[in-house]
Amino acid sequence: MDFLQKNTGSGLYSAYQYAFLKDDRISCGCGGTFDFDTNEKINDSVQFDLASLTKAIVTVPVFYDLFASGKLSENEKISRFFQDFQSDITLLELIRHTSGFPAWLPFYELVPAEKSLEERKREITRIIFKHQTSGKTKCYSDLNYLLLGFILEKIFNQPLNEIFENFKKINGLNFDLTYNPAKRTPKTAFSKLRNDFPERTVEDENSWFLGGITGHAGLFGSAADVVRYFDRLMETPWSMPRAKELNFAGFDRPEGSDSNYGKSAKSRYFGHLGFTGTAFLIDPDTKTIAALLTNSTHPTPGKPERKERTKSVRQQFFDTAFL
Repeated sequence: MDFLQKNTGSGLYSAYQYAFLKDDRISCGCGGTFDFDTNEKINDSVQFDLASLTKAIVTVPVFYDLFASGKLSENEKISRFFQDFQSDITLLELIRHTSGFPAWLPFYELVPAEKSLEERKREITRIIFKHQTSGKTKCYSDLNYLLLGFILEKIFNQPLNEIFENFKKINGLNFDLTYNPAKRTPKTAFSKLRNDFPERTVEDENSWFLGGITGHAGLFGSAADVVRYFDRLMETPWSMPRAKELNFAGFDRPEGSDSNYGKSAKSRYFGHLGFTGTAFLIDPDTKTIAALLTNSTHPTPGKPERKERTKSVRQQFFDTAFL
């Protein structure tokens, strides 16, 4: 994995961490520092901002569990949970990103900051529904998962972080994946709203605007805990059967020979990517699981060719892990 260390020197990220489980053996590694201005090195237990991996670690599994138990139908219309708004969009369409909602909106600019957290959620919901379209084309959208997070909080009458903690406890998934990191985390992109680099707080401004606890972002964890979590999750009696029935809705599938998941990735694999430079990939047949975490948005996501360079590193990593 020398190529991972090489990219700390090239400035793609200041820190990286990886883990992969293969043949029932887990291998871990890490390198770099918390930011480009310090010499303090990270270790295997340091937690990274997992960004959109939150969708696949928190939101999707909790809904899968509700579907598998019969407590909820994937075809339930979301207007059931937002009675002030009419919509024929279903829960499954939100999960699959086929709702027709736009990819992103700057809610931290559209909603007054003096409003309470609950008022912000209500106003964000109103704005999202205002942007629903008649077509339900595929569009990867944070808005879908913001709504899914709000729905879970309505169902359980609890904040999303408490819902996730209870979900982990009930299913024996007691790994340190949390919305509230207690220790120092690698810095991500500079925040104009906060006039600082996020540390122990989520990079995503919409998530931060909602207290850092949302269905689309906000979770922190180590690569080893991401791998162990999915390994244990796949062993629960409801998880894989339900995932297969829903064709792994909410997860990515590698497409073609030049995807972020490697040049030799199989179509049966499933995983997810995160904007901060995070990713995981799973082969359900061999139960090989790999996770790569970086802070490639630090100090700015606008660094030269970041997207292409991040893709290249992911390809090298996953092709190596899945040999």
